[in-house]
Amino acid sequence: MKTTMLRMAWRNLWRHPQRTLLMTAIVAFGSCVILLMFGITDGFVGSMTASQVAENQGSFQVRAAGYADDPTPENGLSAEQVAAVRAALSGIRVAGIAPRVEAVGMLRSAYGTDGVNLRGIDPVAEASVTRIAELVTEGRYLAASGEILLPTALAEALDVRVGERVVVLASGGGRTTSRAFTAVGLFRSTVVEMERVAIAPIDDLRAMMGIGGATALAVGLSRGASANRVVAEARARLADRPDIEVAGYFDLNPLARVMISGSTIKLIPFVIMISLMAGFGVANTAFYSVLERTREFGVMTAVGMSRRMLAGVVLLESTLVGALGFAAGGGVGYAGLLYLGAVGIDFSAFMQGVGALGMPTVIYAATSGWYWVAAFSVVVFTAIVAAWYPARRANRLEPVTAIREG
Repeated sequence: MKTTMLRMAWRNLWRHPQRTLLMTAIVAFGSCVILLMFGITDGFVGSMTASQVAENQGSFQVRAAGYADDPTPENGLSAEQVAAVRAALSGIRVAGIAPRVEAVGMLRSAYGTDGVNLRGIDPVAEASVTRIAELVTEGRYLAASGEILLPTALAEALDVRVGERVVVLASGGGRTTSRAFTAVGLFRSTVVEMERVAIAPIDDLRAMMGIGGATALAVGLSRGASANRVVAEARARLADRPDIEVAGYFDLNPLARVMISGSTIKLIPFVIMISLMAGFGVANTAFYSVLERTREFGVMTAVGMSRRMLAGVVLLESTLVGALGFAAGGGVGYAGLLYLGAVGIDFSAFMQGVGALGMPTVIYAATSGWYWVAAFSVVVFTAIVAAWYPARRANRLEPVTAIREG
């Protein structure tokens, strides 16, 4: 019986190819759009997180308690606290621990002056936490005292080239100091925030700031380690040190949590809208299909076909259309995600002035088999629900009345 119904439904679909192709196109469009929305939304979150971790902040950071409220070098970690953190984190699955000194200063070249965020790093330790060395597009990475890395945008604004000298002015220890550095390399990051960061050896900035410790310790995780678990373990190991705090990703990027939750919430209305559009398209076409075949249905019930079977055939037609549409739209949508996952979407022209959000300039789409499941569930379920009323009407047809009306 089920095989007969399936064959009838399939044959009925291609008796009216234009109508079938219209319903299939509607479902395909909905499937494609839903897949792209899921992949791009998740890709935005993943790209933002990955870029911040790999190019800027590390997986998490350890700071002095209260530093976030007043981020000045004087409120950073002392040398004793740095040693205590290193001892506490020994044995945890970390790839490296990199001390940093960060401050706000001015950068002066022969052609101008501009504000800059100064970052002092240990070049060797930093390479185990972030990939800033790989972002150097001209010149080379830091190797000795008195050298500095500049972002390409800042270097262009001040007309600084590799090999030229710049003067850094910074405040620390209640005094303002200056020092000349040689620009040995220019780097380009996908994180907008990094366009205002100048990087120098940590000992040089320690001397300028008059401190011996660090404003933070950036920590990189070993491959496969869970950030949440390692952060929880680090907090447990440092629980007896109220003067030290462990800052996870969302602690370092408080706006990211709002953006991620907001993007997920805003996605729901779009999915509902696309589902309703696909549902109304299928329902409208299926309903008129039933109206056009009223006489045909009447004859079929008159010769012995049960009304329940007739309603089942109408539902099967909508199910087949939903499956065909999903296969076509899902294939196109997933191919689009694979392409955007490899090439990315460059938003650099629209990202000026939003560096504080820590957003990357290039967004890569995410791919997951769960997107297929979600899109299939939404679109095909909507198509079946939309066909319920036409199937119900077919189920209620009286043979004589249907033949007369037809």
